[in-house]
Amino acid sequence: TANAQWTARSAHTSLVFNSQMWVIGGCISACASSADGRNDIWYSTDGITWTQQTAAAQWSARATLTSVVFDSKMWVIGGNDGTNRRNDVWYSTSGSSWTQSTAAAQWAAREDHTSLVFNNQMWVIGGDSAAGGGGQVNNVWYSTSGSSWTQSTAAAQWLARDRHTSLVFNNQMWVIG
Repeated sequence: TANAQWTARSAHTSLVFNSQMWVIGGCISACASSADGRNDIWYSTDGITWTQQTAAAQWSARATLTSVVFDSKMWVIGGNDGTNRRNDVWYSTSGSSWTQSTAAAQWAAREDHTSLVFNNQMWVIGGDSAAGGGGQVNNVWYSTSGSSWTQSTAAAQWLARDRHTSLVFNNQMWVIG
């Protein structure tokens, strides 16, 4: 559709869960202030008709977050709430009720990172970190619970980066761009 029911946005995340497409968070306008952030959740089975699951999830409105499907749950990981980069982790089985897995993961608060699921673990890869005043990082973290994270490497072989993509292909993790 050219005009979905949700407000036009950027820096949101999308995933497929329970045979539905989901649009999660993001911002309107230029993501210039906390007023631009969103924590609404929308889903569709056909991409034409969208239903708002909630207007305000329990996590703060934010952009540049990531999401994955893991352990039969949707997960929201980090991002920026317009004031601060975040390192909180949330999960939901419905999209309407969210549970905080941790308020402060072991990795530094960040935005513009990527997340994926590989070898039955959630992974957080790179991004723009709040540590040391911010800046791109090339550290990699994993978790099976969302509440306890282990650093896989403090400095991967690729240059520190944000706004990249990552995916799993041929049983390997790939970082692109």
